[in-house]
Amino acid sequence: MPIAPTPPAGPAAYLPRDVLNAPEVKAAIARRSTERGDDADMAAWLRNHFFRWAIGSFEHVLPVHSAADYLAATGAGAGKPVPEWLAKLLQPRADAGPRACWYLDPEHLLLIERERVLVEFLRSRRGTRLEQKLQRINCFMALAMWEQEHQRMQARRSKGWVPSSGLALREVLRTPNGVLFEFDGRHAALREEMAYESYHMQHCLGQFASLKKLSGGYGEQYAQAAQEGRLRLFTLRSAGNLPHVTISLTVHADGLRVDQIKGKQNRHPIRKYADDVLRFLRAVPPRGERHADCEGMGLVFEPDTPGAAQGQWKFVTDVADANHLLSVMSANFHLIEHFEQPPPALQWLLLRIAPRELGRLRQVDPAVAAAARLMRPGQAASAGATHGIEGIALDFAPEAGAC
Repeated sequence: MPIAPTPPAGPAAYLPRDVLNAPEVKAAIARRSTERGDDADMAAWLRNHFFRWAIGSFEHVLPVHSAADYLAATGAGAGKPVPEWLAKLLQPRADAGPRACWYLDPEHLLLIERERVLVEFLRSRRGTRLEQKLQRINCFMALAMWEQEHQRMQARRSKGWVPSSGLALREVLRTPNGVLFEFDGRHAALREEMAYESYHMQHCLGQFASLKKLSGGYGEQYAQAAQEGRLRLFTLRSAGNLPHVTISLTVHADGLRVDQIKGKQNRHPIRKYADDVLRFLRAVPPRGERHADCEGMGLVFEPDTPGAAQGQWKFVTDVADANHLLSVMSANFHLIEHFEQPPPALQWLLLRIAPRELGRLRQVDPAVAAAARLMRPGQAASAGATHGIEGIALDFAPEAGAC
């Protein structure tokens, strides 16, 4: 049976078309939206924009010029009467003949597929400017944006990118900056999700020797360990399904241990995501012990201290034990920038082991500054002045009573 001709590409407005069963189409769209659990904004967008696009531009509609056409389109059979309103509508007019009418199957597989694609695309834009102006985005605009993204995806895939379906992810924890998901080692989409993570994070988790088969290479050992339950993998993702931190924990008989916590390009995750990872470490939690990746991003496990019931994961600026803090900082001087006013003991440590790092401080203890001056004889010694240590400028607080 013939179908309606394809409308011109990219119309600016919804096209008029007399679809006989438009109320049924709108009801079907609303029902599917409810079954999916769409939020109110998405449901409203579908009832308005997607419905109007389907009525005016969906290609697979059937022309209805007669009662026989209607019965064939609906599958009602020859014995079922045609509604009276439709019989009148189809009566030939003296000036133009019968009216052009159409029937759209509310459950057409291609209509449902187009609906699914658009819902997935628009959901992926949560937290972006597009979400804020959703009701002003018509269906043609949304389809064009989806097509552009699809083309970019194909170009990236040829360079090693693999799309994320999200099917191999299980939500673990919601944080201020996103959601922490665990990779499902038993799911068939595990390797695809690992490759997607690696592409965005630029590390080796999902770097497979064969991009087509997703096998071999670095990714193979991680995938096998996850599939066999020896390794648990986690990812912190924000709006748009963008990864920011990758975490791996090894599984032991006595619990979990931190294996790796990586930001992009295997660097330490940036400060913005430290609180998110800290929540994760407290919620899981892995064995409390020192780890270079944790301490490198400022997360420290402080063992039992007098007055504390048990050890706890903390941010470095909250560590209470001075000796423990000095031990951590001796290998992570870059964390000094997080201290508003570092303890004098920490400043002395910097002066002794890494004097250049004193340049990161907002304020230097007077005694430390005085000792710093002695390291470079001949420098100006007036209190409150700016002093140099191996070419690094230091601003320190004046001693009490100094003018």
